[in-house]
Amino acid sequence: MLNWLKERHDRGRTARELYGSIVTQARLAPFYALLGVPDTPRGRFELIVLHTALVMQRLQQEGPEGIALARTLGETFVTDMDDNMRELSFSDLAVPREVKKIAAALYDRHKSIAAALDAVPADSDPLAEALARQLAYLQPEGASGIDTKRLARYTRDAAAGLSRQDAALLASSGPAWPMTIEK
Repeated sequence: MLNWLKERHDRGRTARELYGSIVTQARLAPFYALLGVPDTPRGRFELIVLHTALVMQRLQQEGPEGIALARTLGETFVTDMDDNMRELSFSDLAVPREVKKIAAALYDRHKSIAAALDAVPADSDPLAEALARQLAYLQPEGASGIDTKRLARYTRDAAAGLSRQDAALLASSGPAWPMTIEK
């Protein structure tokens, strides 16, 4: 039984470290300055969700241990969002309802991004279209909008880099994110 507790503690620590690197990556200025993602709580949320979904997708390719770590990473994300809502003075009655929405958004984006990455583009870019649908609510009507084509290119590069990264290195050193956002 003590081994189970130690494994669970280690997995939780690894998930928190992975989540920290995800948040750091999602806060990089080029997403906001170059790609037009609004630098607002909702814009930052969407980029954290995007990066979390990419790492979860990669971890799930590693069998039962990777699936368990991906689940713990998802739980770490939800816990962080819960903590942030409480700090922002959401009412105690509203937090559980909002947490359900946030968890649903993570798993919806994860499923959508995975399907779009697996799709073979024909005349259109399924990933850019999926991102445009998911992020449309961030832009007021008439605004210039988010460059979803460049964001899709970045997302593909990030997914490809993660797929090439050794799982043990991913867990110990964090995700190998693309160095730049291409034009």
